[in-house]
Amino acid sequence: MLKHKRLGKTSLQVSEIGLGCWQLGGLVTIGGVTITYGDFNEEDAYKIIDKSLDLGINCFDTADFYSLGGSERRLGKALKEKRSDVYIFTKAGYIPTYTETKISEQDLSYHYLLSALDRSLNRLGTDYVDLFQTHFAPQTEEDFKNIEKAFDKIKSENKAKYCGVSIGYEYEKGIELIERGLVDSLQIFFSLLDNNARTQLFPLAKKFNVGIIAAEPLAQGFLTGKFSHNTTFPKNDVRSRLSKNDIENKVKRAKDFQLLLNEHRTMNQLALAYILSHEEVSTCIPGVKTTEQLKSNVSSSEIKLTLDELEKIRNIQSKWQSSKY
Repeated sequence: MLKHKRLGKTSLQVSEIGLGCWQLGGLVTIGGVTITYGDFNEEDAYKIIDKSLDLGINCFDTADFYSLGGSERRLGKALKEKRSDVYIFTKAGYIPTYTETKISEQDLSYHYLLSALDRSLNRLGTDYVDLFQTHFAPQTEEDFKNIEKAFDKIKSENKAKYCGVSIGYEYEKGIELIERGLVDSLQIFFSLLDNNARTQLFPLAKKFNVGIIAAEPLAQGFLTGKFSHNTTFPKNDVRSRLSKNDIENKVKRAKDFQLLLNEHRTMNQLALAYILSHEEVSTCIPGVKTTEQLKSNVSSSEIKLTLDELEKIRNIQSKWQSSKY
């Protein structure tokens, strides 16, 4: 049975394993460049969501940029009859565009954030989300002010119960957001391969009781044991933009943890158990493409790593602590 933890100082009692919904929206390209993890049909998306509910998952993380609203539409339709039993998180800030060098622009302006949330609510078929997040960290003083103003307005109109920021690796910005008192939660990249937040960010989040949502806890699938240094991704998968060097490094580092595997745990279960060993993390949100992957992820909630195992993990990580893989 999945455990539930309070998301920081909010009233949300979230399942410690949630569902990342980027992949559920289906294939979308901009100027021939994919922005998704390949194609995914609607029926399979509903199966994943239904099975998530059966397994005790109650928090679902999406964004307006995921399949250009497709993820939100499918999620809203699937959860329509369960709305009062689940927590829906969404994000805004990326605007689709196309040039030779990028497929999106960034906008954290006050009016844009308000209008983006309104569109998300319409796609989700609900009049509120439990958590509204900007999809990236503020970069300027104007950004910080716009976020503060937008979050105040959104909460006052009950369009979101709580607000946070998805900061990725920008831990310094996360620290500033906490110190300014602007966020109820932070969504960060955190995994066996991306663990720098443990020392940089977690102590402050704990002090101010800010919820931590661990995104990409399986490092885009590299902590599932499925990939090798020869892996190539199809062009309709966003990971096809990874360089050969990136793939080789991620695979090599993931293999370092194989000594901790046994007949009772797989690589993905070890990876999620590691995430859940940190009390600062309220929930992690791996994405899946099959119900079998989903069940395997959820079962990791029952695995408790020993102090000796955690020490072995830290010793492995210390070899490449400064790198971001």
